[in-house]
Amino acid sequence: MKNSYKVILRRLGRQKTTTGLHVLGLTLGMTTCLLIGLFLRHELSYDLWNKKADRIYRINSVWNDPGATNFHYSTPMPLGPALREAAPGVEAVAQWHPVSEVIEINPTKRFKQEHIALADPELLDILDIKVLEGNGYEALRTPYQALLTQSTAKKFFGGENPMGKTFKYRNDFTMTVAGIIEDLPSNTHMPASMLISFYRDDKFTPGVTNGWSWVSGTETLVLLPEGTDPHSLDAPLKSLADKHINSDPHMPKDVSSAFDWQPLTDIHFNDKYTGGGEWVQAVNTTWLWFFGVIGLAVLLLACINFVNLSTAQALNRAKEVGVRKSVGAGQGQLVWQFLSEAWLLTAFAGLIAVVVTQTSLPYINRMVDKEITFNILQSPGLLGSLLLGAAITGLLAGLYPALVIARLDPVSSLKTSWANSPSSRRGLGGGLRKALVVTQFGISAALLIAVTLIAQQVHYLRSKDLGFQKDNIVDVNVGGQFPAERKTTLANEIRNIPGVKEFSFSTSTPSDDGHWGTLMSPIGREDPNRKEVRMILSDEHFAPMYGLKLLAGRWLEASDSLASGSKIPEGEKAERVVINRKAVETLGFTSPEDAIGKRFWCGYNSGHADVVGVMEDFNSNNLHEAIKPMFLSLQFNAYGKVGVKIAGGSDVPATIAAIGEAYKKAYPEGVYSYQFLDEKIDAFYKAEERLYGLFRLFAGLAMLISCLGLWGLATFAARQRTKEIGIRKVLGASVSGIVGMLSKEFLTLVILSLVIAVPLAWFGMNKWLQDFAYRVDIHWWVFALAGLVAVGIAFLTVSFQSVKAAMTNPVKSLRSE
Repeated sequence: MKNSYKVILRRLGRQKTTTGLHVLGLTLGMTTCLLIGLFLRHELSYDLWNKKADRIYRINSVWNDPGATNFHYSTPMPLGPALREAAPGVEAVAQWHPVSEVIEINPTKRFKQEHIALADPELLDILDIKVLEGNGYEALRTPYQALLTQSTAKKFFGGENPMGKTFKYRNDFTMTVAGIIEDLPSNTHMPASMLISFYRDDKFTPGVTNGWSWVSGTETLVLLPEGTDPHSLDAPLKSLADKHINSDPHMPKDVSSAFDWQPLTDIHFNDKYTGGGEWVQAVNTTWLWFFGVIGLAVLLLACINFVNLSTAQALNRAKEVGVRKSVGAGQGQLVWQFLSEAWLLTAFAGLIAVVVTQTSLPYINRMVDKEITFNILQSPGLLGSLLLGAAITGLLAGLYPALVIARLDPVSSLKTSWANSPSSRRGLGGGLRKALVVTQFGISAALLIAVTLIAQQVHYLRSKDLGFQKDNIVDVNVGGQFPAERKTTLANEIRNIPGVKEFSFSTSTPSDDGHWGTLMSPIGREDPNRKEVRMILSDEHFAPMYGLKLLAGRWLEASDSLASGSKIPEGEKAERVVINRKAVETLGFTSPEDAIGKRFWCGYNSGHADVVGVMEDFNSNNLHEAIKPMFLSLQFNAYGKVGVKIAGGSDVPATIAAIGEAYKKAYPEGVYSYQFLDEKIDAFYKAEERLYGLFRLFAGLAMLISCLGLWGLATFAARQRTKEIGIRKVLGASVSGIVGMLSKEFLTLVILSLVIAVPLAWFGMNKWLQDFAYRVDIHWWVFALAGLVAVGIAFLTVSFQSVKAAMTNPVKSLRSE
């Protein structure tokens, strides 16, 4: 065996071009597969860091309306304590509530802290949260105490011991650090920066603490005893919904509420429940399938390269096989030798792939905004998978060439004329090589088509006219915990800033993922066919500032708020609203003009709404979602945002700083934060853009691997036809004619691969695009463009070697033969 490896190493050293192509192709394939494998492992491992993950379930809210069922990941706050009594067989029940609030360490150190979780102490029984210092259970049982993660403690107090220290929470509450917990893993749907005792007090806890008909983000988790069927939760959950919600005499008939359970391990992959969660949206599993297919496809391309190059090279090794067989080598020995060669090359490529993966992983993490880790020596399972994968890759790449080469007839292979005969080339896998080239470029072309269509869709998402103006508008959060008169102070200050063109207070921007919602009907509360409607509560400047289009009637005026004011008798109160075209259709009005002056029922405030205007539809959320019915109404006390439009030609940084100064005058205890509206909307599609960038990278590597294989095959084809080329040149053949002759066969195979790739790519991309309510059309030119690019790349790859062979001096080539 030692001698065999010496021979292998000596031969690989002599054939540097072939060895380099083998190693480069396998390295690219294995690196791509390894990176994708790490990405998929990270995504598929969400929440599995909890040892009891298979027994943990989240309770979700369900609302049943005629013709529609609505789901939400959060539940009413009273559900947790009630479920403990209604289902005594459960091992633990815990709730946690997500917030982001202003933290004050000292008068000079104030900031807004994200990912704060108000948590029940039982959460420590359910999730594997490691308490490093302090008594975690006691801390979460005691009001105004907090458990900080290690990184949060360092952020708050630097290198000082944080235990016992205090900080101000929401400007009103003094919190005591009662413990330190380990930073939660990145693969969790609950990436909390701290846990605060879930003190159910109306002043301390946002939302409705005792209301059963209100949800505001609170998650309810249940830990079941081992072997318990989760369906055992069905009866107590139904009983609680019927007792506390469905028994309400104000609940319309044909409308009901319920709760269902969801495995913890399903949360990251199921966006049915309003996207999956408050902090981490569920992943689109179509992307995971895409990447899984790419990983296997790229590795397959690398193996195809190895097979193609090895079988083509078999002609050059015919004499070696003939000599070995003539001195007694058996076919099994030869197969083992050539497999050993493949495994040696794969092992070497695998080592390089590990180094490349480790080096490029930080770049990949930045690209997809993840914290993917690669600790191969600390992960026996990962190390074993890598070794097994390398062994299988070597077997797939080397087995067929080994069988082909080992079965050569020693008598025929030692004949000088045999190596250059067409029959020898056909016998050494010529047909298979053609099939593999078709497969290789078919995969690459399908990926190229996919990249083109994804690029179109991503561009469309960012450039589509949403129906309102979004440029030069700054969105400033003013919060809801401050007195309403502070908004008047802020308005007076902003009005005096030279660079401000317009501003408007509202509950949300036109396109937002936090719109308020209610139900509406042209008949009344008891209508079984009530429909959902979104609403934006705003001042009278909202529509003009955002450039909304009026179809009929008028925009809201400041005096419209008096129609539902406190001085109006209850039975006469009605919200004055401007509805969109979709609401006109949903309410059954014949036209925008027909809707003016009409009244409909809505589940907000007075219960009645009078239409004073109709506006054109605009996209109120991301483009995964179709346009929904919507109305605008006035409600000064509810405003939580102010949109500020900066005048063109103004000094933008100075204007933003001036807005900040105005904010500090109105809210000295607040933290000024802003976001440009166009950037906020772009953030809706950040996940798609990040994954598209990764997809584009791996598709490019797939095309590169295919080109490497084609370049190698063209090289061998040119070498095998050296004498023929020399004779043709002597007889007067032109360089272009020889290039065409050598390129024709390969380009024919590439075109055939496109015929196969086009329907497969169309099917896959058509399915992916179904996830978007607004999407690009799949035009024929996309396939034509991808085909031209694939053929062009293949022609450049092949013609490089063809031109080189055609330019060779015929005298030299004939002498070398």
